[in-house]
Order: sequence, then structure tokens, then C-alpha cells
Amino acid sequence: MIEINSDHESLQINGSDVSEIFTLLANGNRVRLDRVTPDPFFLDIGGIKNLVVNLNGGDDTFTAGNGLASLIALTVNGGAGNDTITGGDGSDVLNGGDGNDLITGGRGNDTAFMGAGNDTFLWNPGDGSDTVEGQAGFDTLQFNGANISERINISANGSQVRFSRDVANITTDLNGIEQINFNALGGADTITVNDLSGTNVKQVNLNLGSAMGGGDGQADIVTLNGHIEKENINIQGTNGSILVKGLPTAITLENVEVNDFLTIFSNAGNDVISAADLLTPVSLLLSGGNGNDQLIGSRFADSLFGGDGNDTITGGEGNDVALLGTGNDTFLWNPSDGSDTVEGEAGFDTLQFNGANASENIDIFANGSRVRLLRNVGNVTMDLNGIEQINVNALGGTDTIAINDLTGTGVSLVRVNLAGSSGKTADGQADTVIVNGTQLSDAITIATLNGQTVVKGLATQVQITGVETKVDQLVINGLSGNDVIDASQLTANRLHLTLDGGDGEDLLIGSAGNDVVIGRRGNDVALMGAGNDTFLWNPGDGSDVVEGQADFDTLLFNGANISENIDISANGSRVHFFRNVANIMMDLNSIEQINFNAQGGADTITVNDLNTTGVSRINLDLGFLQKGDGQTDTIILNGSAGNNGIRLSNSDNLITVTGLPETVTIANADIDLLIINSGNGNDTIDATKLTSTTIAVTFNGGLGNDILQGSSRNDFLNGGEGNDLLFGGLGADTLTGGAGFDRFRFNNPNEGGDFITDFEANEVIEIKASTFGGGLVAGQPVTDNQFRVGTDAQTASDRFIFNGSTRSLYFDADGTGSLGKILVTTLQTNVNFTAANLRVI
Repeated sequence: MIEINSDHESLQINGSDVSEIFTLLANGNRVRLDRVTPDPFFLDIGGIKNLVVNLNGGDDTFTAGNGLASLIALTVNGGAGNDTITGGDGSDVLNGGDGNDLITGGRGNDTAFMGAGNDTFLWNPGDGSDTVEGQAGFDTLQFNGANISERINISANGSQVRFSRDVANITTDLNGIEQINFNALGGADTITVNDLSGTNVKQVNLNLGSAMGGGDGQADIVTLNGHIEKENINIQGTNGSILVKGLPTAITLENVEVNDFLTIFSNAGNDVISAADLLTPVSLLLSGGNGNDQLIGSRFADSLFGGDGNDTITGGEGNDVALLGTGNDTFLWNPSDGSDTVEGEAGFDTLQFNGANASENIDIFANGSRVRLLRNVGNVTMDLNGIEQINVNALGGTDTIAINDLTGTGVSLVRVNLAGSSGKTADGQADTVIVNGTQLSDAITIATLNGQTVVKGLATQVQITGVETKVDQLVINGLSGNDVIDASQLTANRLHLTLDGGDGEDLLIGSAGNDVVIGRRGNDVALMGAGNDTFLWNPGDGSDVVEGQADFDTLLFNGANISENIDISANGSRVHFFRNVANIMMDLNSIEQINFNAQGGADTITVNDLNTTGVSRINLDLGFLQKGDGQTDTIILNGSAGNNGIRLSNSDNLITVTGLPETVTIANADIDLLIINSGNGNDTIDATKLTSTTIAVTFNGGLGNDILQGSSRNDFLNGGEGNDLLFGGLGADTLTGGAGFDRFRFNNPNEGGDFITDFEANEVIEIKASTFGGGLVAGQPVTDNQFRVGTDAQTASDRFIFNGSTRSLYFDADGTGSLGKILVTTLQTNVNFTAANLRVI
């Protein structure tokens, strides 16, 4: 023991050049200095104000205790070697010297000069506000927080760094420090790392975990502020770690939890901030500040603030919130991204929405002053406000994009690119763009402009590119109001165009291509334009005027599942199409084809002489759900005043009638009736090629010498006035010659069983010799030996037997032979029938 009592100001203790361990403790009102190793000794010091300890060489350890502040001022010089120095509770001066030193200030506001080497200054809860000079080498501040909520702020102070902690009002001044490590050690901490450019700090490591390791379960908030110049910031990490590169100082975060917050402000400059590689879940906020910034979110729910400037923001996966800020900004959405909320704020802002190479339904509509964009794939909902333009890239698949009334929102332009995955070449899929008008009276134009299809006149203009000719479709819905929809400036067949007027009395003007025009409710006017157009009518629609104009145009008229009377008549060169239900009158001009779908009910469809009109084909579908409806429909076809050559045939489920001014087809007949009135003139109606069993036919020849040939069913043939020739054909037919000299022909014995209703004594029944046989010779009269009145043949020469009681005519090919008689016809008039009434042809 060495006791020192002195009135001197300072005492200097010099260590050796070997590794030593010293302790300095308060001992009452004196101070005790111990050298623990090597060669232990101690000094009992009193009356000294300043103690200077020079550790000199070796890897020394010096530890001062508390209670020294009022007894002595302490200076420790580590000298050469890797020293460990711990100050007391006074304002100590701690010099590390050469070597990689570890210095702990302890209580009191200490000053540390770290010296050469890679040194570490350690701060623990309860320590004071220290000044740390890192000096040469790579030096570190290791700052340990407490298990309470703390606010930590790390800022540049010129070339120095100020590290502050709100708890205990700690301010640590740093100079020449290259790395800062902060251990939160529990509590809901708020940590701000500001722009450290101009300082020596290259790395800041933030450990948000608890004292026990792992997350602390508290919501920590970390804020990182960038430089005022251009930065390229990248955020990455996994398994609770985050690395932020590109700021003036690299930042790492450990033990990050999903309830923690990370905010990065890049501040001024045209910055790039990307969290695309971040796999650690955290509440992330990226803010670009001033400048034209690019922000890319993580796969989690992020907050993305553009700030001033023309920014581009990509949300990434997760349901993000983006505030685009001032400037002409763009928000970019890609497949697999989440349902985002985008606030455009000031400037002209754009949503760039990229679809996938899959079939998608995209619906854009107003939600008050906001806009919703829905995508069925992934169940995505975009909530937009203050967005002026929406770009949709279909990028493959059979897509449907609907743009609804966006009045009251900020959206003035929607651009739709229907091209494939490259955004430039066709995808070969049939895409549909639907543009819906307002509930008011709209004036909508569709035109081709600079290679684009442009829809104007609504609050939002729509531009369509990447269109595949004759594959993609554009539908314009006028909705309510008396609308004008004009597509006359659209290039022919650029796409399939549908104009739908909706409710109201609309004017619909087609393009030069093949359009579909729908009037809907109200009495509409359609100017179809050039191209093979179709006007569609549905139950509930009004009485419309349809001008087919150039090329081959069609009226497609859908009935209802009730009984309807349809009448189609000429009105000069125009056509009147009348429906008794709802008293509908369609006024048609330059329509070449009419399609009527009955859709159920016992309907009556009358087609009158359309010779003076342009109608060349009428297609009647009597079915319901593509099959017969079980109701008896009646079709009446009225011929022209000229000589008509009408023929009927069928193939599969389709019956075709030709020879009228228009060709008529009938589909899905089952228990229906066809009546053909050939009108005046020497007409021919031939149903020999009609083998269908689904429709019964009635032929009325009218005035003139007509030839009527029945089908294989039970037909009704009425010759009308004139010298007519009637062939019943197969089946039990009913034949009425009408006024005049009529002939009734039987070409085959198996055609028997017909009824002749008005046979007169001067009329004849013609028998074809080559098919009846029995020795008949064409052109030779039937002799009395071949004709018998009675019930059966009496001789071998008897060929025709007329039963006067039943007025039935039979043919027997061998008389009394073994073949037996065959019924030819039954007369319903009481006439003196003789052999003279038979003619062999």
C-alpha cells in the first residue's frame, strides 16, 4: 500500500508496457487505485484534484467506479494496445491511444478521444451526454437503449454527428465515427436517422429487439432521411433483417417485426427508392420529396408519398396507399400487385394498369368523386382520387374492359391498349371494350384518329390502341336520355362495333364497317351506314326507324315467351314490321335480311309480298332455348302477284322456302303450321323435297293456273281459282281444286289416302302408269273393262274400283288376283264418277 496525501493539483500514474488491469474506486472521501495484475498494488489517494493514468503499452483494462465525481477529475490515456477503458461518474477524459480500444464513458458527460485503430465507444442507460472523437481508424458508437419507449435522433452537425435520446435528455456529440450501432432493447421506440452526408458515418445498425433477443413486440418507428441530391435507395432483407442502401449512410435493421414502422424520406433530387427485394414484413412508408422520383413498394402493405415533382410509383404486392403529391405523376400497377388506394393530389396524374396474359374483366366506375377500378382476376380493387388519366394494357387473354360514367371525378382520359404481352403485337384474343354513357342525353362520337379508336363526347375520352381487325369489339351504351351516338368517322371494320342507345329516343349512326345497333326502350332512329350491319330488337324496346343504307343489313327481332302476332309488309320500298304485343311498328329501309326469334308462345308470323323492298331473306326461329317450344306457331307466307316458283326443302332442323321475293328459313319447328299463299299468277309450289315431320303445310294457289305439290306429311292443297294441278304426295292430304278445271295427280300407289273436297264431273284424276303398273299405258284412256263401280274387282281386267257409297277410288293391279286393292283417294262431293274422270300419264 502506498498512501499519497498532497496538496498538488494533479497526480500522474504511469503503467508499464505489459497488459495491466486497473480499478479506481471511491473510498470515503479518498480514492483508491488498484493494479489488479500483474504484481498487484494499490494507492490510497487524498487531496488530489486531477488524476492522470497513463496505461502505456499492452492490452490494458481500466475501470472506474461511481462516486468519484466529487472527489477527483479523471484522465485516462490508453496508449498503445487494445485497451478497455470505463470511466466513472464524473466528466472524464478518456483517450484510447493506438490500438482497437473499447471505451465506456459511464455516468457523467465524458470526452473520449478514441485514437488510432478501430475503436468502439459504448453507451449504456444511465450514462451521460458524451463527446466522442473517433480520430483515425474505423470507429463505432455502440449505444444501448432501455426497455422503455425512447426517441432517438441521429443528425449531422456540420462534419460532426449529434446522437440524442429524449429519455434523460442525452446528447452525444460524435466526430470521426464511421459506424453507429443502436440496440433498442425493448419499448416502443422512435428512431430517426437524418442525412449524415458530410460526416464520417458510413453505417448505422439498428437492433429493434428485446434484451432477451428477438422481437420485443412493441411498435418501433424508424425514420430515415436522405440527401437533397439524387439518390438510388434499395431496401432489401429477410427473416427480420432489413438493409437500406443508397442513402449517404447504409442502414441495417435487425429483429424487425410486422408491427414496426420504417419510413424513408429521400427528400430533394430525382431519387429512386425500391423495396421490391424486401421480404421482411414491416409497415413501410417511402417518400420521394422534391424531384422526379421513382418509388417501388414491397410485397406488403406500404405507404408511398411522391411529393413534389413528376413521380412514378409502383405499389407492388400488398394493399398500398399512395399519395402522388404535386406534379404529373404515374402510379404503376402490375399483375400480382394488391388493391391500392391512390391519391393523385395536384397535377395531371396517371394510373398505369398492366393486365396479365389471362382473360380479365376490368371495370372502371365512379364512386362519388373517386374512381374504382375492379379486376376480377385476383379480386383487385383500386381506389383512386385526383387521377386524371387511366392507362390499361390488356397484355394477352380474352379481356373485357368497361369504362362507366366518370362524371364528377378527375379522370379526363382512359387509354386502352389491347395488344399482347409486348404491348405492341396482337394477342389473337377477342377483347371487348365497353363505354357507358350517362343517364342524361349524351352526344358521343367514335372516330379513327392517328391510328387510334377515339370515343369522345363524354366526361372522359377513351382512346383504344392495339386493336385486332375483326377480332376485338367496342360496345357503346348510351343508357338513359335522348342520345346521339355517331360512329360515321370510324374506319370500316377496325373492330366489331356495337351501338346501344339504351332508354330514350336515340339517334344511332353506324360506321362504315359491320356494326350491331341496339335501340332499346324508346322510339329510336338508326342510320346503319356502310357494312353488313345488324339492328337488334328485344322485348321492351320501342318502335324504331332503321335505315340499313349500304351493303347487306339485318334486323334481328327477338320475341317473347308469349303468343305474338308478327306481320311483315312492304310499304313502297320500305318494310313495316308489326308486332301486336306493345303495338310495335318497325319502319325499315334498305334491310336485306330479317331474323325473327319467337322465343316461345303460340305465335302467328305473316310475311307479305316484299317484292318492292330490298329484303332477300327472312329467317324464322320458332324454338325456345334452341329447341321446339311445344306451342303451335303459324307461319303465313304471301307471294307476289306474278308467277311464283316456290320450293320447300329441309336439312336437319332447318326448313327452307325459295321462290318468293325473299328466301324464308324456318328453324326449330315441332308442331307448327306453314301456310303459303302464292297469290295471283300461274304459280308452282313444290314441297316434294320437304321431308320434315315437324311442320304441317297448307298451300293456297290463288288466282291462276297453279301447280301444287305436297310434302310427305298430311298437307292441305288449295288450288284456288284457275285450272290447277294438285299433287298430294305422301300422307293423307286434303286437296281442294277451287274454281276451274283441276287435275289431281297421283305419282305412286303409296300416295293414297288423300281427300278431294270439291271434285267436279269435268275434272280428272291423273295416274302415273310407270309406277302404278297393272298394264296401264300412258296416254291411253281407261276403258270400261278397267273401271268398276262397286267394292271389289270382279274380273282380272278390273283396275279401278269406285265405291259409290264411300266415294272412294281404289286401284287393283291384278283385278281378282292376289295383290289386292289400294286406296287412291276419297271424294267429298257426290259426283257421278266414271272412267272418263281418270287419265293415265
